[in-house]
Amino acid sequence: MSATTSGEFILNDETTKRITSLVPADASLWLEPRDILVQRANTIEYVGVAAVFDGPRKTYIYPDLMMRIRPREHLADAAYLWRFINSHEAKTYLRDRATGTAGNMPKISGTTLRELPVLLPPYAEQLRIIAKLDTLTAKSRRAKEALDAIPALLERFRQSVLAAAFRGDLTADWREKNPDVEPAEELLKRIRAERRQRWEEAELAKMRAKGKVVGDDRWKERYEEPPPVDASELPELPDGWCWASVDCVCTHIVDCLHRTPVYVEAGYPAIRTADVVRGRLLLETARRVTESTYLEQIGRLEPKPGDIVYTREGERFGLAALVPEGAKLCLSQRMMQFRVVTHVDPSFFMWALNSPHVYGQAVDDVGGSTSPHVNISAIRRFTIPLASLAEQMEIAHRIETSWAASDAIEQASKDTAEHVSALDRAILAKAFRGELVPQDPNDEPASALLERIRAEATPNGQPTNGARRPRKPALPESSKPSTTGRGRKSATSGR
Repeated sequence: MSATTSGEFILNDETTKRITSLVPADASLWLEPRDILVQRANTIEYVGVAAVFDGPRKTYIYPDLMMRIRPREHLADAAYLWRFINSHEAKTYLRDRATGTAGNMPKISGTTLRELPVLLPPYAEQLRIIAKLDTLTAKSRRAKEALDAIPALLERFRQSVLAAAFRGDLTADWREKNPDVEPAEELLKRIRAERRQRWEEAELAKMRAKGKVVGDDRWKERYEEPPPVDASELPELPDGWCWASVDCVCTHIVDCLHRTPVYVEAGYPAIRTADVVRGRLLLETARRVTESTYLEQIGRLEPKPGDIVYTREGERFGLAALVPEGAKLCLSQRMMQFRVVTHVDPSFFMWALNSPHVYGQAVDDVGGSTSPHVNISAIRRFTIPLASLAEQMEIAHRIETSWAASDAIEQASKDTAEHVSALDRAILAKAFRGELVPQDPNDEPASALLERIRAEATPNGQPTNGARRPRKPALPESSKPSTTGRGRKSATSGR
């Protein structure tokens, strides 16, 4: 059993802890329907949160991290008292008096809960307040459920945009208006020529740096041409498109797991997998190098604007993002870095890496039993659809336009959800100011009922509990450990 921050119980086998010893039928730990449980110790977000137990009798007991309240009949309604304890005023009262807030789990005592001042209207008015709150919160709950569904719908939309983009559907109208663009097959020939030229230039520079004299061209035979893509089992592409390998369209592919470290200046962000979302780097969350040093296990190349970083390992593997203009950063472990040829648009390539087609290849090649990862040799063989350079740029533009629209919708839904939560808090505050429902002068005042109960509990004017003071209503019972072998099932106070 667990409770949310709004004070709703969740009863299921995953959140319920069990103990094996029997609990006597008359034990005080058994929960009854309409009992209120208050979290005695938890994080500051959860401590003091109350929930009404609505499970079956003689089935659950409560643990030492909770306190139980059993409201006095016809004086305090359980639902009313539950709502009041979860109000802003009551939470502030309890948390201000919590102990252990300096690094430890905050705790509230039974005395603190007993002394919580309760605004108590007539019992009949309490029922009217709860009925009205139930009506209003049901509407807000439906609104929240609809808002909560938006992120998943937007993710499906984004995936459908990427799928359509690399099937050619997203720019079908553009191709009709631009029939004379260079076919991708011709573009691929120029890409292969550029790739070889860059390799030769790099090899010549290495040999000259070592003082070697180049006497003939036999060294050029060491060049490894990327093998052509076998498209026999790949999806059909639009006219003018062709398939290419990741290796073919890149001048550099760097695996940051087993590469020579580079010197990094202090203050550079070291990008981790957690700092990458699809299409964007979260530079504000990245850890920064604290001093100028050789950072262990980072890429040999310092990423430059236009480079693409890729998460090759972990739960968030398979995400790609562009290095933005003006950014100075380095890559931590589990990252890869790509630099494409001049005839491929970096944004197009980045979105291709994020597409369902490439992600599906990554999933098929994933290895590792504890942490899924993709090997650099596998990524080099991954295939991407290749369009003309002009259409590549148009595809990237349309994806980014769709992404911006979906991001705006998602942010608007988050803002609306916050407004709904603020409205719930405002309604609750209004309820406990006596402004939510009309008052009935025929209702018996709560003070009169309370006095009558006290009189019945104190014959001859003397308290019956030896405390020399009248018994207060709605007192929490002492919490008792549920793990000492005295119970069969227990309720946890976890989230």
